[in-house]
Amino acid sequence: MKKIVSYIVPAIALIIFVGIMTTGGLLKKPFGENDDFTKCISILKKDVMSEQWDKAEVDLKNLEGAWRIVEKRVQFSVERDKMIAIDTSIARIEGAVLVEDKAHVITELSEISDRWNSLEK
Repeated sequence: MKKIVSYIVPAIALIIFVGIMTTGGLLKKPFGENDDFTKCISILKKDVMSEQWDKAEVDLKNLEGAWRIVEKRVQFSVERDKMIAIDTSIARIEGAVLVEDKAHVITELSEISDRWNSLEK
């Protein structure tokens, strides 16, 4: 009996760990209205394209909030470097929105979209 348990417990643990590590694509999908990261990106992009900077500041906070929610869910199933790169891009967008640099914001949003799409790969 001890021998069987000593094989079954590690096998179950491995199955659970592999399950967690391979669910990045599923976990990054929105579960509610507050964590729809791709929607926040497109809304912020529209604001910047129409140069509505006050609205862009509010929507940037929504983007940050959505990222914080999703970040906690996917932290064990995606590469940490990609998550740090998204954090860095969001910080750059903050500065670009502050000085109303349209080109820089659009560039960073495109980079975030690309990183987001390759997050679970």
